[in-house]
Amino acid sequence: MAIQAGRGRALPLLLLLVGLLVLNDLDRTPLLSVREALYDQYQRQMPRARTNEPVIVVGIDSQSLVKHGQWPWSRDLVAQLVRKIQAGKPLALGIDIVFAERDRYSPEVLLARFPDLQPDALAALPDPDQELAGALNGHPTALAVVGLSKSLPGSTQPARPLPEFNPGAGLDQHLPQYAGALASRPLIEKSAAGEGLINASPSLLQANSERGVLRRVPTIATINQLPFLSLPLEMVRLALGGGAVVPESGAQGMTAIRIGDYRLPTQANGEVLLHFGRASSNYYLSAADVLAGVHPPEIFDDRFVIIGFNSTGLQDRIITPLGESLPGIDIHAQVIESLLSSQALQRPGWMSHLESATLLLGGLLLIATIPVLRPRYAVISFTTLSLLLVTGGYLAFFLGLWLFDGVSQVLLLGPVFILLLGNTLVAADRRRRNAELQLQYSREEAARVAGELDAARRIQMGLLPDPATLFADERRFSIAALLEPAQAVGGDYYDCFRLDEQRLCVAIGDVSGKGLPASLFMAISKTLTGVLTRRQADLGLAVRELECELNRENAEYLFVTAFIAVLDLASGDMEYVCAGHDAPILLRDGQLTRIDTATTAGPPLCAIGDYPYVADHLQLQPGDRICLFTDGVTEASNGSNMFGLSRLQSAILGSGRDELQAVATALRDAVRHFEAGHPPADDLTLLFLQWHGQVSER
Repeated sequence: MAIQAGRGRALPLLLLLVGLLVLNDLDRTPLLSVREALYDQYQRQMPRARTNEPVIVVGIDSQSLVKHGQWPWSRDLVAQLVRKIQAGKPLALGIDIVFAERDRYSPEVLLARFPDLQPDALAALPDPDQELAGALNGHPTALAVVGLSKSLPGSTQPARPLPEFNPGAGLDQHLPQYAGALASRPLIEKSAAGEGLINASPSLLQANSERGVLRRVPTIATINQLPFLSLPLEMVRLALGGGAVVPESGAQGMTAIRIGDYRLPTQANGEVLLHFGRASSNYYLSAADVLAGVHPPEIFDDRFVIIGFNSTGLQDRIITPLGESLPGIDIHAQVIESLLSSQALQRPGWMSHLESATLLLGGLLLIATIPVLRPRYAVISFTTLSLLLVTGGYLAFFLGLWLFDGVSQVLLLGPVFILLLGNTLVAADRRRRNAELQLQYSREEAARVAGELDAARRIQMGLLPDPATLFADERRFSIAALLEPAQAVGGDYYDCFRLDEQRLCVAIGDVSGKGLPASLFMAISKTLTGVLTRRQADLGLAVRELECELNRENAEYLFVTAFIAVLDLASGDMEYVCAGHDAPILLRDGQLTRIDTATTAGPPLCAIGDYPYVADHLQLQPGDRICLFTDGVTEASNGSNMFGLSRLQSAILGSGRDELQAVATALRDAVRHFEAGHPPADDLTLLFLQWHGQVSER
């Protein structure tokens, strides 16, 4: 059994080890989509509360395009928009647009396109790029930069890297790195206070290419070894006066980024796992309305303002974990809100080790307990463990925005549990089959034993004489007898036979114990009683020899109580020996007495051994009835009381002078009625003898 249990646990243990390997490299398996769906579910059920609106988005929407023409607008119009916003003294302005080429309305571009125009007239026109640069100059404004993994025609090196940044030893290798960038024209970018990245890392683009769900954004990257913050973080830095950016790092890379007093947890590569809030249109303003002066400048006071596209065909749409489709500029707003509240999802490096530990402990617990549990309790145990893992993930997210993946662990523990449960079911089926075979064998054995007991009962009952047949023509006496074993076979017996023409021998006995041993001893006792009483004229001596023979081979140390009597049919003289048996009842002239056995009675046969039994005499009168019985009559119980001698005597008196067999049957029925359905406590035996006296022959 121990070897089978060891084999039954070896394969589940191997599956558990495979599960650990899969969990440690889960990003390369199909389970990654399950993990990301779980994290998305966390956010759907517990989104970030957007209690205030520190960001205003000025969108170049369809209304703006209808009123001011298609994009790109002339940069002097963009400059007007910037001045309208700057009039409200915002904390910082971010422009999610790259002005990489010359404005199409600049004098040089117009002259190249329309050479017939007067150069002097064109020279008098204002330069749109200078208009925009003038609007940006002197204000906390950040321009957008797009990092390029390879240097392409038109790529350049942005002019506004972080002035103070100390990544520490080894941190650079974890951050996204770009060979070049797509930035605004030098005239414009030098007028801005800062530049910030607006693209995601290559790994993020690859991970999100299938579903298009944005879950993380970079906070910092390098372009030609120079550090640049993302556009929303650069806006916060400018709002704080352009202070230093302090990264926090650990053995596996970056852990958080600190800008002034604000801190945002990050992944090792500097990406932040955004805790998204529900989208709202409250902080969106149309660029056309701002240009038209619909909104007072004070609306931008102490706010972060982002200019970007919010029109179909121009904007980039982002699917969030909440299932919402948002313009890309909304992500910048969410990043700023997350930094100001210091809220971001956290999955530090040690979280994977914790998940491996819980997977290992859970698997070992299943391997140790499932094989010893019933299938029902095994399913309950696995269900409970699964609920604990899944609930632990939700609780970790609720308490600290920790991303704990309990679902993947349940999926990896599933094959282990199924295999263990299969082994348990196979073992249970094997035990069931063995139990059925054992039950079938037991039934066959019981049937065989029952058949043997039934045969033994028939043999035992066949040993007993039938007085009605044996003495059918006898007129000097009447005999009726009845024996009912408590079990299939019993230890009681009775006997009646004539020693000669003038002498009748009757006997009754009760062997100690029940069942087969008692029945075998009963058969021996009855046989020897008949043999020895026939052979020995002295009844006392015959009983001594009977005890001697019974004691010869009595390995079970059984004993038997007996009452043996020899009746002279002519004179009515009855010689008897009582060996520990209940004294018979004598019915004479309607009066009941007990035959006196006190003076000559001895112990049960085989109880002491070599006891000198002697016979006593009783003179019967014509019509006398004698009732011999065993303790199965007097000790019959209804659960609280015994039938007793008084009820026996009352039943005998109540029978009057009925035929003896009818009296025996009525007495048996009275005992069974008294027992009220309780099983018999002992064998029940009755023998009635009536002497009619000497009958003259005609």
